[in-house]
Amino acid sequence: PALRDGIREIADGNPALLQNAGYLLYQELRANRVPDPKTFARDFLSATEQFFKATWELCNDLEKILLMLIALSSLEGRLSDKRYALRGIETIFSQKEIELNALETRGIIKREEQAGKATYSFASSLMEWWVVKNIQNSTETELQERQKVFLNLMSHKQAEKVKDIIRLIWKNKDKIPDIFEWIGKVMAAIPKGAIKS
Repeated sequence: PALRDGIREIADGNPALLQNAGYLLYQELRANRVPDPKTFARDFLSATEQFFKATWELCNDLEKILLMLIALSSLEGRLSDKRYALRGIETIFSQKEIELNALETRGIIKREEQAGKATYSFASSLMEWWVVKNIQNSTETELQERQKVFLNLMSHKQAEKVKDIIRLIWKNKDKIPDIFEWIGKVMAAIPKGAIKS
């Protein structure tokens, strides 16, 4: 069950992602090797990078901003000693339910009800990682280009706060959890007796 849950976290039932994860794990287990987390992460990312890139590129500007906001709210508190809070994000999400439903229908995000409020997270933890990496590798020019979309979604003050958070991420790239933390559950879940000598 733990291995299944770990794979579900990175693939969430997406056939292409499941197939890649299953194939990579099968290859290692068939060769009687314990899968190395770093090798698995590198190979899985290499095998699925086009999937994540295409998913991102097929999103319109508004959807990309919504995905960035979901990623930023999820990353909140995971930048080690750097703290920030995205206040008012629930209001933005409630105003953009149609767009969020479209992202959910495409299997990019999932919606959960908590205490009567809708919360959003990524269906695949690696898609979340991809969006965080995209934020991390963006430039000041790209950030300024997104300003118009920010201002269509939120107040000027909120837009400045989001831009400040993105700049904080740029300054603290070394504090961003790496891909191994995103897929760590898969590797930790491989049963000890799965490898036979």
